[in-house]
Amino acid sequence: MKIYVPLAALFGIIWCLIHGNIDINNFIFGFLLGLLTIRPFRFLYKPEENFKLFSPPTRIFSIIKYLMVLIREIIKANIAVAKIVTRPKIDIKPGIIAVPIRCKTDLGITGIANTITLTPGTITVDISDDHSVLYVHCIDASNPTDTCESIRNTLEKYILEAFE
Repeated sequence: MKIYVPLAALFGIIWCLIHGNIDINNFIFGFLLGLLTIRPFRFLYKPEENFKLFSPPTRIFSIIKYLMVLIREIIKANIAVAKIVTRPKIDIKPGIIAVPIRCKTDLGITGIANTITLTPGTITVDISDDHSVLYVHCIDASNPTDTCESIRNTLEKYILEAFE
């Protein structure tokens, strides 16, 4: 129960910010809406997998570093995709590649899968039954080894540091 109140308060604050009207009535409505939204989904909360933002204290810096790398990779991928689509002759080899991952927790696996999907030119399409391999569709899969290494050495490295 003690987790619901802070989350509902966060809902209330977000509700006020979305509506651009910060007053007590708007906050109370958002808070109550948050409680009504959180309560039915309480079974999704697993205390043993509780992610602590400030434990260890350096985690917040790892998350900020991950976000900076993510923005850099999105910009690089946007430029690469723009080059591909603006060429007079599109010479690509799209395909699905298997990317072995080191992430073990649900949060880490979800983080790397969503990060790959956010990056233009790639989308995560499946995960192996043992959760050790992601299947990624690439706009240009002509060199799958380089693509796997790029994902593991940039995106996954920072996901592991921030969320595992």
